[in-house]
Amino acid sequence: MFRIRFHGRGGQGMKTASRILGSAAFHADFVVQDSPVYGAERRGAPMAAFTRIAHEPIRERGMITQADLVVVADDTLLTDVAAQPLAGYDAGSTVLINSPVDKTELRRVHPSLTGQVLVADFTSLALERTQSLASLSTALGVAAARLVRLSLDEALAGVEAELGATLTPAEYGSNIELAHAVDARVMTWAPLRERSRPWC
Repeated sequence: MFRIRFHGRGGQGMKTASRILGSAAFHADFVVQDSPVYGAERRGAPMAAFTRIAHEPIRERGMITQADLVVVADDTLLTDVAAQPLAGYDAGSTVLINSPVDKTELRRVHPSLTGQVLVADFTSLALERTQSLASLSTALGVAAARLVRLSLDEALAGVEAELGATLTPAEYGSNIELAHAVDARVMTWAPLRERSRPWC
């Protein structure tokens, strides 16, 4: 099973990113579970969303305390006491951080980043392709899908399932362009390996 945790702020689209990943995995015939958790439901407040992907029925419920992949929508969340995106993070975990700051500097500022750390400026990529920060959900949903070994076509199916009916044709087309740009950015990254672990 893959356990993926998305951390963001209200309005950054991490609930949608989680659903894009879940729909992509469902399209690939996996068993999927995804759910968001909010604190105070206001724009800018820290929130998390959880996605589990498995080949067999998923009997776990609730929050993911130890994730295989942690997706962080904003590097300021790393020091947010309410968000705690690195809780349960260990040497076998991978963290994907949306940031213009390079990995070396992030590790210097945050010594707890000891596992696999992947960093890219998805905000700039989203603005370049779509002129909208709302498309950060597409960028991080597709990146997560590729990291858990789903194909680009499966990731695109997730985008279509979650956004196809809500965007104008032009907006949808620019999000598909963004998905291809994200794929080109992350294709050199090593995909995750499934870990056999107790429920968590």
